[in-house]
Amino acid sequence: MTLVTKVDADGNEMTGVRLPGVAAPVGTHTGWNLYRAPELAGELCDRDGTFVPFAVTKAEREAAKDPRLSLEERYKDRKGWLGYLRAVVYDLARERLLLKEDADRIVDAAELVDPFKR
Repeated sequence: MTLVTKVDADGNEMTGVRLPGVAAPVGTHTGWNLYRAPELAGELCDRDGTFVPFAVTKAEREAAKDPRLSLEERYKDRKGWLGYLRAVVYDLARERLLLKEDADRIVDAAELVDPFKR
């Protein structure tokens, strides 16, 4: 049996400081991955995690039978995601868990991407 940290409904870790990528997610981030090779099947890969993006729309999510909410269901649109991310980032900075200059860099970088377009 392989043991990993407790995860939320999205599969993201619940413990520790939830950084912006986990607190305002666009997919599932895991700090682990399992080997597929027959001799190591089920064993943890060293230092390898994985990322599984959320579906963009509810229709895509339902077609894929993905139990995780889509981006559209979570945030409505890119503007909604950016607003939520900004709130998460500046809450972390206010709680002194993130430097202000790092918070600004994270927000600036997020403004350059659109997780609703693939």
